[in-house]
Amino acid sequence: MADGNHSTMIRGDYMGAAVFDGEDAFIMYGFGHANMIIENCAPATYDLVVNTGSGLLAGVGRANSAGSVGYANYVYGVAGSSAIVGKSPLYMGCIGGNTAVSYVAIWSPKITGTTKLWYGGNGDVTHMTVYDVPLSMRKRAADNARRKFTASIFAKCDFYADEPLTFEECIFAADCQWYTADGDMLDQEGTSGQEREDLLLDEMESWNILEENRPKFINCVFSSQTSEELFNNPAAGDLTLKTTSEAVRAGRRYYGALAPALNLPILDDSTGVAGSWDERSANGILTVSGNAICLDEASADTGGEILSKVVKIDISRMSITAILTKYASKWSTHGVHMSEVAVKGETYYAGDTLPVGRYQVKGDIIYRNTNFPDGSVVAVTDEGTTFMSDAAEGVFAVLVEILDPNITDVCYLRSTPAIFAMIKSTEGLQRGGVYYNFGTKPIQYRGRTISPGESFVAANNIDKFTPPAGDSNYKIGVMFDDTRVPSQEWIPAQFFGEYFVYKVGGVIQIDNDGQPISSGNYMSFQPQTQGGFSDVLRKSVMSERYCQFKLLASKQ
Repeated sequence: MADGNHSTMIRGDYMGAAVFDGEDAFIMYGFGHANMIIENCAPATYDLVVNTGSGLLAGVGRANSAGSVGYANYVYGVAGSSAIVGKSPLYMGCIGGNTAVSYVAIWSPKITGTTKLWYGGNGDVTHMTVYDVPLSMRKRAADNARRKFTASIFAKCDFYADEPLTFEECIFAADCQWYTADGDMLDQEGTSGQEREDLLLDEMESWNILEENRPKFINCVFSSQTSEELFNNPAAGDLTLKTTSEAVRAGRRYYGALAPALNLPILDDSTGVAGSWDERSANGILTVSGNAICLDEASADTGGEILSKVVKIDISRMSITAILTKYASKWSTHGVHMSEVAVKGETYYAGDTLPVGRYQVKGDIIYRNTNFPDGSVVAVTDEGTTFMSDAAEGVFAVLVEILDPNITDVCYLRSTPAIFAMIKSTEGLQRGGVYYNFGTKPIQYRGRTISPGESFVAANNIDKFTPPAGDSNYKIGVMFDDTRVPSQEWIPAQFFGEYFVYKVGGVIQIDNDGQPISSGNYMSFQPQTQGGFSDVLRKSVMSERYCQFKLLASKQ
């Protein structure tokens, strides 16, 4: 995909609404990007000519005009905000850009032909996150390149010690390394971040690197944490910050492009792992396999669900404002949606006049001289068009209207500010109830060890939990159990969206503390008249919150 005039912006409705997977066959070049995820783009070849200069300079990003392609001083880079670029080449190999680069996360970028990666940018380059840029892919920034990064985070990245970049209020992970122009590694064996910074400056001095050629650090942090300790899952492209990351700053501020996040891992066996998805709760067409939530192709059921274990949140330190996932849409070709709302509309047959909209292909069709295989999506932008069947004889090929593609990926959330009851083993459990090991000792339930801070779902009304040896009075918390606690509503939350934030006329409403009013911040609730689940808009006075998530899958 190449835009010849370099003036087009692709903008998602919300973070992640627009996802481009190059499948190692395509590139995304010449556009500005906002609220996008771009991944797996292929390096450019001479098959793609990008107007000026070498065709091998193309990649994710753009020059500031079509006539400026190929010139370092005119690299916009990934221009825009809230973009994630993974395993893809960057335009001219530029990590940054000269204009309008902010809140961009880049992980494991590729080199384009012989064009290696370099750091560019000026004061406008802020809140960048860069992960996994080895020395073998690096070149020094051009001497005339603008080169300043602010409030950014670099992890598992290699730098040149004689590259006069400026870093202001940035953080460097413990697995970053510094080299001379000849590739000699500088010693950074200090145990603390301050020791490594002091040692780096001493090493630059001992290698006789002139001060004007050295990197400049202004209020920067050399972290004692590695990438795996800073990010939730960097190898998989999840560069959200762990809540324990040194990149999380006071006052709900943070370094880099992506905010701190709770990571709910999916495991084939989550025994003893608090705050994960509970594979034993999966039912119907949902199952867990290969550390992923999957569809059971052999299931005769038409629906299914899976629950997370309870997540404990200190709301004085963080708020839930979105549910993030990159993988939900992979089910679209199976005709499965994660919502209780119908998302498919009318069915249209070959020769029928198509209204403007988006359609899912059932069978194989030809629309405007283009073949669309089964499961693909057709966008109809003009009135009065039709399509032809390309399916085998006797097989119907149709288009099914997609009513709202943005509601197909929905998670459900329920929450409580407190544990309403504590029970002993002899008091029994309710089938489907959720219970939390609030104490400091492990317990047993149906052959499974439930660690402190971990929850479980009761499989029936018969089996009880086994308390620790010698402590028959050990109690656990009742989180969600209709027989003992007030009912907790499941609130639908769209992936990547701001469904938790209360808006009036598109404007986010602020409470007396200056925080957005939402079901995420303090878990306050909207009135029912405004689509919420409570008649009273209120803010919890509790400092903790207990949350549980649910995925529903249904066939249509």
